Amino acid sequence: MRYGLNQAGFPTDEFAETCPILAAAGYDGVEPNVERDGPLTTDDGRREAAEVVAAHGLTVPAISTISHWEYPLSSDDDELREIGLEIGRDMIDAAAALDAEDVLIVPAVIEDGASYDADYERAVDSVRRLTDYAADRDVGVAIENVQNNFLPSPDEFAAFLDDVEDAGPVGAYFDVANALRSGLPSRWLHALEGRIAKIHVKDWHTDAHRVTYPPQGDINWARVLDAFDAIGYDDWITAEVPAYPSFPERMPPDILDTMRFLFEDGGDRR
Repeated sequence: MRYGLNQAGFPTDEFAETCPILAAAGYDGVEPNVERDGPLTTDDGRREAAEVVAAHGLTVPAISTISHWEYPLSSDDDELREIGLEIGRDMIDAAAALDAEDVLIVPAVIEDGASYDADYERAVDSVRRLTDYAADRDVGVAIENVQNNFLPSPDEFAAFLDDVEDAGPVGAYFDVANALRSGLPSRWLHALEGRIAKIHVKDWHTDAHRVTYPPQGDINWARVLDAFDAIGYDDWITAEVPAYPSFPERMPPDILDTMRFLFEDGGDRR
């Protein structure tokens, strides 16, 4: 396994200050976000980020974003959807510049009262466009399962991948905790066997309806780890958890230790 940390847990607001903290903790990779008009949308910003990553011996496994919640790729507003596509292209360009394998894409946000079928078709069209653009730059598109009222079951998720995969390299960015919100993570893992590009880990408190640190929530990690073994996944595991409110620099080494326990030591103790 290789271990990374998503920007949600960065201990500082400065990428150049975060990377040495992650490197010192023993991480293999760092997963930054691209936001509209942010530093990773410019050539200079991408070059500076790539230099920082290389200087600390890290890798960028994927590029993510939170902007596709504000500018959904499924929106019936053409302007919003085009901004979402622009952000997606910026992500892909950043991934190419930082030698990242994939971009994390949220394909849709379904609002109450919207036409699911129409949103589905727009999401398919948008993802196919981004996948075609990414293929020309040797970047993969990884669709994440999120709480967006879209593709709530692994079978529906797999069918969506079927509808877009001929446009270029596309797979799943599987989030273990998000899967618990609509089913069993172990079932998702089996259903998506062979199609998972990357993994996000966090835990989930069902009653409180909030994220927590693994293994402090309601996920049955023994079952999840059994499923990992069964499908033979042995690649990037990236934590997507918040930084500590106090002493945020302590969270990265703590969560890395937990990930190593779960996917290495813990796996041997089941």
